[in-house]
Amino acid sequence: MAVAKPIFALVDCNNFFVSCERVFRPDLWHKPVAVLSNNDGCIVARSNEVKALGVPMGVPYFKVRDVLKKGDATLFSANFPLYGDFSQRVVQILQQACPDMEVYSVDESFLEISKLPIDDFAAWGRELRQKIYDWTGLPVSVGVAHSKTLAKAAADYCKKNDVGGAFSIVNDDAAREHLLKWMPVGDVWGIGWRTAPKLHGRGIRTAYDLAQVSDAWAREQLSIRGVRTIKELQGGTCYFLEDTTEPQQTILRSRSFGHNVRDYYELEGAVATFASRAASRLRQQNEVASAVMTFLYTGRHAEVSAGGSHVVQLHPTSADTGTIITAALKALEQVYDPDFAYKKAGVALLDLQSVQQLAFNSDPVAMDRQATLMQTVDGINKRFGTRLVRHASEHIESAKWHSKREQRSQAYTTSWRELRTIKA
Repeated sequence: MAVAKPIFALVDCNNFFVSCERVFRPDLWHKPVAVLSNNDGCIVARSNEVKALGVPMGVPYFKVRDVLKKGDATLFSANFPLYGDFSQRVVQILQQACPDMEVYSVDESFLEISKLPIDDFAAWGRELRQKIYDWTGLPVSVGVAHSKTLAKAAADYCKKNDVGGAFSIVNDDAAREHLLKWMPVGDVWGIGWRTAPKLHGRGIRTAYDLAQVSDAWAREQLSIRGVRTIKELQGGTCYFLEDTTEPQQTILRSRSFGHNVRDYYELEGAVATFASRAASRLRQQNEVASAVMTFLYTGRHAEVSAGGSHVVQLHPTSADTGTIITAALKALEQVYDPDFAYKKAGVALLDLQSVQQLAFNSDPVAMDRQATLMQTVDGINKRFGTRLVRHASEHIESAKWHSKREQRSQAYTTSWRELRTIKA
């Protein structure tokens, strides 16, 4: 009995950060909008109108300030809680549409849809696209193909061509050839800008050119990833859905500050906040940490670059916020130097293990008390969508060390205080 070929759909949110901002600002549709990175330093998202102004991705804001002002662009500081909430909403819709999925990034997900009763894949994609827009206000592009590489290319084609937001090349060699001839080789998933110049030097300009090379040439000139990419462009399947539910091996929470920080009290509050957030994530993974590392960094633009890290072991292992904050602050004492002003700090939880390791705690009563307390705190904070209950050593949201977010939008969906109100 022949095994059916897999069929992948890539659902890609268009200009994701910008689109999230536009949901609550409909006056900005079809107008130039850009989103800035932490500390409002670089451009991290652009609307099509900003792209048309010639503003590249990742460019420092000060270099394009005049261009954006002349183009009457609206700027937003990055609002990651808002973007994360929208991402979860899209994922929930996709999970209802197809249980076999991989959340590839905050704005992209792969679905394996070969088991679904679909006759017209492009029509199915357009229907899914409309549902996401109706339920979230976000525009998406849907690409469908027998490989993840081709599905990603098809979604990219949707963004730049009027095909109704969905494009399928399943069992359609003519459509696949058209897609490959349209796509520059540097835009192929798995190739990128570093490899593209090498391919250009050999006359390979499009994805179609790349798909024509021999296996022997590919093995000699490209990495294993490149060889697999070529096979996927040819219609084969080398990459399957990955399990994105596997717990992280290390948990890191860090931030670049809005200004250089020398004061120990400010650093203490920042480190305690990072440690608390890392501990919360640790409990979500049902794990415990064996060690805590704190690091400081002055930044590459400092007159004298300095920094360092220190690790504190936990005996026994723990997921308790108080225990982890205490360890993080002990490590801070070892790396802090009052002669320097720091630009960045962070906390990492190391050597993570299953929560069952807590069974070796010599004091089971204390262990149960800690676990109950943390479950209660997490439950309250989850219910109210905020860090309502926190340790006294953590700083409030208005702390001076926070990144510059001078043009940040409201937390429309993640804070009770900032929900939109309707007046009768």
